[in-house]
Amino acid sequence: MNVIGYIRVSTSGQAKDGYSLAYQQDEIRSYCQEQGWNLQDIFTDEGISGAKVDEEAIEVDRIGFQNMLSALDTRTIDEVWSCQQKCSLKTPLIQKSRD
Repeated sequence: MNVIGYIRVSTSGQAKDGYSLAYQQDEIRSYCQEQGWNLQDIFTDEGISGAKVDEEAIEVDRIGFQNMLSALDTRTIDEVWSCQQKCSLKTPLIQKSRD
């Protein structure tokens, strides 16, 4: 299975509390390796809060997130994994349907 990762920290406090970008990246890499998945890339946004999302315009001011969405359009990706909610890797952030 081809997967990509998406990681972010919105505050310096998250990084101090042990959820740094490096920690999240390591967790996603390890999980994908354990599952035998092909991790193609990990996209990153640093210091960008979810509060900066313009839901009415359907815009997200996150370059890493936008690059991830572009990758979904141009690559064969089955799932996107994100290390959110204290790095609970139980369900994918995005799962593409298999036709």
